[in-house]
Amino acid sequence: MPVKKKIVLFDSNIRYVGVPLALLSITRLLNVEKYDIHIITKTAFPDYEDEILKQCDGALCFGVTCITGTPIKHALKISELVKKHYPLLPVIWGGWQPTTLPEVTLNNPNVDYICTGQGERTFLEFINFLESQDDDSIDKIRGLSYKQDGIIKHNAKRELEDPNLFPDYDLRLINWGEFLEVTDYGTKTLRSLTSYGCAYRCGFCCEPLQSERRWKSFTADRVIDFLKNLRQVVYFDSLVIVDSNFFTNQMRVVKFCEGLLENNFNIRLGQVNGRVNELILYKEESWELLRRAGFYQILIGAESASNETLKLINKDGKVEDTVELVKIASRHNIMLVVSTILGLPLDAYFTKNRDKAFNKELIELFGLYKNLNKINPKTLLLTFVYTPLPFSPMYNKVIELGFVPPKTLEEWASYEITDIHIDWISQKNLAKVQMLNYTCGTMSIDFSYIMSVLPFFVKWMALPVVSLAKFICYLRLKFGILFFPLDMKLFYWGLTVFKKMNRSLNFVNIGD
Repeated sequence: MPVKKKIVLFDSNIRYVGVPLALLSITRLLNVEKYDIHIITKTAFPDYEDEILKQCDGALCFGVTCITGTPIKHALKISELVKKHYPLLPVIWGGWQPTTLPEVTLNNPNVDYICTGQGERTFLEFINFLESQDDDSIDKIRGLSYKQDGIIKHNAKRELEDPNLFPDYDLRLINWGEFLEVTDYGTKTLRSLTSYGCAYRCGFCCEPLQSERRWKSFTADRVIDFLKNLRQVVYFDSLVIVDSNFFTNQMRVVKFCEGLLENNFNIRLGQVNGRVNELILYKEESWELLRRAGFYQILIGAESASNETLKLINKDGKVEDTVELVKIASRHNIMLVVSTILGLPLDAYFTKNRDKAFNKELIELFGLYKNLNKINPKTLLLTFVYTPLPFSPMYNKVIELGFVPPKTLEEWASYEITDIHIDWISQKNLAKVQMLNYTCGTMSIDFSYIMSVLPFFVKWMALPVVSLAKFICYLRLKFGILFFPLDMKLFYWGLTVFKKMNRSLNFVNIGD
């Protein structure tokens, strides 16, 4: 038998412990009988650098998936290491970072090619090119950018394809049991993807750059069949659906729920993304079906407590719709995670009193949360400080207003959404956002699943700490106290200690 050619793939987001969906996706069209595919993550290979160098010996290429922020640091480090040991080995990057900033990514000497957008077919054609070494064919690979004689070249963009044209992942490529997570709705949680893209036009989002405001999905039957096959490989009691917008097609969602019930999956589903303006139109019987099928938690982008701001960012909805949606979900015992943004480039921030503008936004948001909490105390508010995203509709506007974006790949490696990158929000106000997130999260998150898998001596220490933290956060919410963060600092210190213990003793699979 001929020796299989190796393809080595790495997920540079080493804090992520879930299923490496991006790397599995780009292998869909590859013949596993022909190629020896190695998917490497820190979860599966704690010594991932040594494993990568070992597997790259004699490989056809080394591929990296990368998102903006800290993962760039790890992607750059390992790409440089691979190039040092195997200078002729082609290195290709894919993911959000190269898709949004192809020139910046390819300017780095350790990146030879990038795959932009939906990568399944692009990666297959790239592998075929490497095997054929037909230089005349490289410019025909849509979605590929590369360096030729020191000049960066971008091929035509690849159109978003119907994912039903692709086969399922080959389930043998990873050990699925290594990627079971503990969440607030299960002790054996897996992640899954059922659709691509989003049809909407939110001013802060760069999703349209990839999908051009189109949405493509696997059929409900296809998703159910895949989950049935996956259940033969690994038992899971809960599921995260990572789609940008799962609920676009109500009939598909209904069929999916019916499939879960007919096949007795008996799972809980969480972190499932949806839009307020779509979900508020769901029929009452559809909501009841969601509850019966196991939907525990839905993530919605409410974005703001101001209708004026929602109009500015093209959100196609009102604050009143968010309130009504929480009422609907609460009737069916479904928890909503309400995502919001403070510090969007409103005119009020470009006056002399920026703190006044921020405090007005914060008070409005805190008032909305207290209202939602009265409707359903399980409602979780997530608040982010606005981070300008490349090629989002607002990006050029904030540059005109004085925002200076990073220029190099190394600079983008420090571009975290949890940090401040705009000069109209101060560190003092960021601390208020952090306190708000701590208060809402501690109040709303169910810690019982993680407690159930901890050793007794850890649980014995953790239970009173969590109970006390919840009580203090209840008082913070009741009296509107977002200062004096001693309890938050102590709680996070304890969490840091626990994570260090967990890395050594491996109590539970949770991200850093």
